[in-house]
Amino acid sequence: MKTYRALAYKELLASKITSVLILIAVILSTMMTTAIGQSLGILSAMRDQQAIALNGNRYATFVQMDQAQVDKIRADPRISYAGVSVSVGTVELNRILTLGLNEYWGDSLSAYPSLSQVEEGRLPERPMEIALPEDVLQMLGFSGDVGDTISLAASKALRHGVQTSDFSYTGQFTLTGILRSNYLGYSAGVVQGIVGKGTAEALLPPDYLYYNVDIRTKEKAAFQETMDDLVETLKVPELDTLYNVTYLNAKGISFDEESADTEEDGDGFSLLAVAGLLVGGLILLAAGLVIYNILNISVSRRTEQYGTLRAIGGEKRQMYTVVSLEILLLCAVGMPVGLGLGLLSATGILTAATSLLSPELFLAQDTAMLQQLIQENQGGKGLFLFLSVFITLSFAFVAAIPAARAAARVSPVVSMAGPVVVGKRKNRSTRKIHCFESYYARLNLKRHRGRTVITVLSLVMSITVFLALQGFVSLLNAAGTEQEHLGDYSVVNETVGFTPEELKKLQEDSNVENVAAMQFSLYPLDEQNRPVGIALDRAMQPGETFQVVGLNKLYLKEFFGDRLSEADLSAIENGTGCIVRNPIAVSVGEGDSLPSTRYTVGSAITVAGKALTVLETMDDYDGYLSVGNSGFTNGVQVIVIDQLYPVLTGRDTYAELLPLLTEGADRKAFDQVLEKFCQEIPGTMSVSYEQTDQQLEESFAQIHLLAWGLILFVGLIGVLNIINTVYTNIHTRKKEIGTQRAIGMSLKSLYKTFLWEGAYYGLLAAVIGGMAGSFCAMVIQGAQTGTVTLGTPPWLPLLEAAGVSVAVCLLATGIPLRQIARLSIVDAIETVE
Repeated sequence: MKTYRALAYKELLASKITSVLILIAVILSTMMTTAIGQSLGILSAMRDQQAIALNGNRYATFVQMDQAQVDKIRADPRISYAGVSVSVGTVELNRILTLGLNEYWGDSLSAYPSLSQVEEGRLPERPMEIALPEDVLQMLGFSGDVGDTISLAASKALRHGVQTSDFSYTGQFTLTGILRSNYLGYSAGVVQGIVGKGTAEALLPPDYLYYNVDIRTKEKAAFQETMDDLVETLKVPELDTLYNVTYLNAKGISFDEESADTEEDGDGFSLLAVAGLLVGGLILLAAGLVIYNILNISVSRRTEQYGTLRAIGGEKRQMYTVVSLEILLLCAVGMPVGLGLGLLSATGILTAATSLLSPELFLAQDTAMLQQLIQENQGGKGLFLFLSVFITLSFAFVAAIPAARAAARVSPVVSMAGPVVVGKRKNRSTRKIHCFESYYARLNLKRHRGRTVITVLSLVMSITVFLALQGFVSLLNAAGTEQEHLGDYSVVNETVGFTPEELKKLQEDSNVENVAAMQFSLYPLDEQNRPVGIALDRAMQPGETFQVVGLNKLYLKEFFGDRLSEADLSAIENGTGCIVRNPIAVSVGEGDSLPSTRYTVGSAITVAGKALTVLETMDDYDGYLSVGNSGFTNGVQVIVIDQLYPVLTGRDTYAELLPLLTEGADRKAFDQVLEKFCQEIPGTMSVSYEQTDQQLEESFAQIHLLAWGLILFVGLIGVLNIINTVYTNIHTRKKEIGTQRAIGMSLKSLYKTFLWEGAYYGLLAAVIGGMAGSFCAMVIQGAQTGTVTLGTPPWLPLLEAAGVSVAVCLLATGIPLRQIARLSIVDAIETVE
């Protein structure tokens, strides 16, 4: 041996079992971190795709832009994409749904892949050509085919501040394509159709030819700054900027909450980033603990060898060099294998999982499109690969260097003499041992406290990762920011309405859990600016209206429960309080606006002789209530409980009912009941949100499925790591096992002792990991709510994790014991490795 460095290679060959175990740990650690990095990259891409399918591949939209403004936006070097479209008008399908007709220029339609999926025919290309969704054609009662003419009565509203002017027309269109039904717009009351370029110019007066511009900025970090500058430079009214909150949140782009007119967190999901780092850190720590355990035991067992080397002239730095070279040699072999297996595993598992299901589940037109999405995002993520190598190396050195340093500091004489074991027994009370094996197992855990802590900690990390990943899945859902609807159906009648008896009849249906109900009355103003048909204690401002809205308890709690205290809710339900939505001030010039009627919290309002206290107000562009898809009418809106509504208005009918079905309800049976219900009341329209909910669930199913595949993959690697850890723990005690057998311990008792140790490992890990996992779940939930609060622990996942951890520990303990039990007592005592 020409150099002492060759000793590292010879040590690896001499200690074959330990070397193999360390090599497996390195491979598994690298494989897991690589696979996780790749999978998270693909999941992130899937989340972006989901957000695009929901609201388009755009950051924001400027509406009602003239040609000069469009040219300035297109020429702005900060804008990477500017897609131009023209709203041709809207068609009223029923009281609940309207059809929006849009003309897309250039490649602007590519930003809306879910709107342009053609079932039959082609997309329109020339003026007066049109493509409509299949469900819209059914609502219109169209029975023709592609190529036939369809007549549509439409109108386009042009808004100036809060005042609007409408232009109505009837157009004769040639149907060139039938689009796939898209139900995502049902909750907002709008579905979309596509017309050919030049249609707007052929149908609309020049004053109504305004453009919508979808934009994406080059720099994500500068998005809000760019938006603010464009709004100021182009003098864009506040109502004419629409933020794509769903996509901005999915991309982690920071935006101004007030400008976006949303309550969503506009800080780029900072807590989501924290949650992601938390999960990633736990995974990496769990992977490194296995390497730490094996290396720590391996190096500690060679203390005598290091003492011999010191006795023949070896220096401390040479001890460090030998240990470091051993680690580098093992990592040099294991890491490339782990990286390759990790890349193959991530892509293979995700591709296999997605190939088993319909591509429509993933918002893709076909399997090829879905596989292309995965292939485009499976390339080596440099950061994740670097982290995988860096973390594995770091933990390997952290595991080995402390033990090598301790061995290097011991004198050669002490090291060569071997460890001196001093038995210490504390004074303890004498008691009967009911189960010797469990008692002996507890003593073994206390005897090797460091080893016990490492093994339990490895299990704790796996349990914590399992619980944290389950909570992390929900954060990947871009559909979570979509507008939610109340109830499973919307039933509207703005003419005769629904009587309280008809509401009660619907509530008593066996498939109905409850029904949210709204009453609505609108009163214009007379020449003295007072409501016509109802008494009010004050005059209002010109151009306004007065509205009275009655809500039943369910509707009231769902709409205002998070902004009213229990006392205020009780006051409204008792008929002594109300909520007021103030009108929007009408702008007449730059910085100037006309006076508007204003109410404040705590003020009094008298309607029809009934004095009410204003308990809450809504201002500016805050939410408003309207029936079905009636839209917003500017004015004072007084919201009361439905029992008070007849006292104020003299009418007790409801304009809109929103049935909420019971879990597992028979929808077909209820559809028949609802159809008969609508036929009995003239003028009644209904729409089901079942397909809307299904499409939203399917948009998240892609992420949920792939994320669960990631959880199962991490769980599989975690199980292998636990088996490795426990196997190493048992392998180092072969001599001890032989001694126990020699003094009369039976195989059965031997098995029970080690199985009790495995059970204790699992139980301790379940308790500690459950607490750590619950804390992580609270942090992750905070990423959704914006605040970290104590909540109910995830009991079911906790029980699952506890059961699995105990079962895995028992399995990991039993497998190596079968091999040990076959050894002779003499061989076991003389085993050196």
